[in-house]
Amino acid sequence: MSSSLIRVIRNLRRIGFKDYLRQMNSIGDTKYGRLVGVDRYGNKFFENIEEDEIHLRTRWVQYKEWYYDVSQIEPAWHGWLGYLVDTRPNELQPDQKTVRKYPTPDVVPNGTGTRNAYVPYSTVKPRVSAWSPTVKERTA
Repeated sequence: MSSSLIRVIRNLRRIGFKDYLRQMNSIGDTKYGRLVGVDRYGNKFFENIEEDEIHLRTRWVQYKEWYYDVSQIEPAWHGWLGYLVDTRPNELQPDQKTVRKYPTPDVVPNGTGTRNAYVPYSTVKPRVSAWSPTVKERTA
């Protein structure tokens, strides 16, 4: 079933106005479900299994930061959100967890549109030179 006004109002009453605004800003829809886990970055993961939810849209994340980036999700939780696995990372036994030989690097936020954006250095001579006006003194 698609998103309806009745469903949106019902979810607004369940989650409250603050979470309603947060969800509309981040996922563009209102959802209500049970908290299934929190990752090391503080993101909260939810799941909702109700008949009025759209198929494959029953799992979502509520980011800790207001300005979020997908790279702020741990890889195991990313697989769970994308329906690659059904077992949540916090339910895995210690012998089932993947252990890396190297530590996972810290999150580097995407810098597109900011001062931290990647700008390649160009060694090509520009075809057009910038015009700089020169002002001559007027003679009377």
